Amino acid sequence: MKSVILQVFCALFSGIIEGAAIPNELLLHGSPLLALLSPVPLYISLYKAKTYKESFLLFFIQTLTVHLISSFWLANFRDFAIFTLGASAVGTAIEGGLTGVIFHALPSFRSRTTALEEEAGKTAFAPAARILWFASCMLAYEWFKSVGFLAYPWGTLFLAAANWKIFAQIASITGIWGITFIYALAGALIGEGLFLLSQRAVSQASALSYRAAACFTAAVWGLSALYGCFQYFIPRQEEKTIHTVAVQQNMDPWEGGEAKSLAVSMRLTEEAVRSVREKEQEVDLVLWSEGVLERSFPDARFHYMHAPEGESLSDFIQRMGVPFVIGGQTRVNRARRHYCNSAIFYDAKGNYAGFYSKTHLVPFAEAIPFADSPVVQQLMESMLGFSAGWTPGWQYTLFRVPTGNRKYLDCPVEYKSQSSPVVSLDLQGNSDPRATMDFLEGGQDNPDNFVTFSVPICFEDAFADVCTPLFKLGTEVFMNITNDSWSHTASAEYQHYAIASYLAIEYRTTLVRAANSGYTVVLDPAGRVLADLPLFTEAALSFPVPVYAHKPTVYSRLGDWLPYTVFILMGLYGIVLIWRARREE
Repeated sequence: MKSVILQVFCALFSGIIEGAAIPNELLLHGSPLLALLSPVPLYISLYKAKTYKESFLLFFIQTLTVHLISSFWLANFRDFAIFTLGASAVGTAIEGGLTGVIFHALPSFRSRTTALEEEAGKTAFAPAARILWFASCMLAYEWFKSVGFLAYPWGTLFLAAANWKIFAQIASITGIWGITFIYALAGALIGEGLFLLSQRAVSQASALSYRAAACFTAAVWGLSALYGCFQYFIPRQEEKTIHTVAVQQNMDPWEGGEAKSLAVSMRLTEEAVRSVREKEQEVDLVLWSEGVLERSFPDARFHYMHAPEGESLSDFIQRMGVPFVIGGQTRVNRARRHYCNSAIFYDAKGNYAGFYSKTHLVPFAEAIPFADSPVVQQLMESMLGFSAGWTPGWQYTLFRVPTGNRKYLDCPVEYKSQSSPVVSLDLQGNSDPRATMDFLEGGQDNPDNFVTFSVPICFEDAFADVCTPLFKLGTEVFMNITNDSWSHTASAEYQHYAIASYLAIEYRTTLVRAANSGYTVVLDPAGRVLADLPLFTEAALSFPVPVYAHKPTVYSRLGDWLPYTVFILMGLYGIVLIWRARREE
């Protein structure tokens, strides 16, 4: 009984350490060092578990503790707290518990014969196998909780590790999963070392296996550091800039209302645009954050030709003479009451130009399962006062705007559109002047005059299933709009930023975030902060955002290759364990 209590304490202590490592109200940017140490107590407790039930319980406690400590602010999500905090906590803990069941497969097949062989020095790879198995299980847990409909990539090792930018650079190869793996690997190595020190005697084979695991871990971290230094400090030559004004109106749309939000946003925008023009420069794009506009597009384009009073939104944009992206909503099916959380695009003359709708919705807050069912609608109406959530978008939309410094460049011959042209003469052997000009000019605009960007909305900046398609379509800059103001906590703002920062690294692409109350920031392709605004302030960030060559990274090409590789190896090793266990029977 005392042993079980001690194991539970270790799992709880591990959860507390990891929760403290994630950006919080005391350590606003978290602590990667604590993230490195947090797996140690969990490792020790799990390998002392004697049954699948104990392993389930220990992982359940650890993941539940991390979630409650790091994501307590979900309780501020208005009437959805029962889902956002309560349901997410239970769901996360169950996912952790099931990972504990998978984890226990290794120690469960460690028969008495195997244990005696290890003590006698006949099993050479036991410590290394334990270390790698633990790191693989941690990777599996964080991958499963971060993908799919229920995805919630908060409360993770890679979130806690974001502030060590040198080691974060491997995300362009492995995605965030490489971060999880190397941190779990280091924690497991420390835990195994303590585990071996607690034994009365350690065989020479076990000591050699541990040294091999230590060398492997040191090599992984060393190579990560070398690659990280190269990517972090290598000079990058920008190809063009897009001078962007990102407006942070410091207002919760649920509380402030549209009229006040528009008034503040328009005032901040005008001040920022005027300041830029006083320096004889030009603004190329204005970003307003998520949820500013309450009326539904495309019909709302007529409403905002006359509203708000005094100067309409369309007139204001026309007076600014700058394209705008504004958080709003789109009605895509009137009969079925389908509405999308959208980024609304206006041209420089104040005309509605199009939209992008959020495709990856927050489960049980924005996306309600079986939302078209009358039973579900009635239940939602009785519990929360409304009967429908958002409808996911179905398009990966790109926006393209001219940049102020390059509007008049001719299209170079090397940019011609035809990759395999045929230069043909007529029957008399004469050329067609129009065909010749088409061959020389390619019939297209100079791409150096434009910047193509996409607008992942809110926590879409954390998901490859959204950002990879957008990047492959030609995104040169990610312009994220988000609303975390409802959280009323600095930790929520910085946690979202920490996850989003990997987006810039994974695709080696500049990231701009315009948030209601923060963290409004510009990041370069190495995840460095180029410009930012303090949290919970009314301000506008004006910055000439650098745009770099659009080149695919290993991660953008291969996606989640690391988790899949690890899962295959875990499966093969599981087969070996089963075969060995049956052979011993």
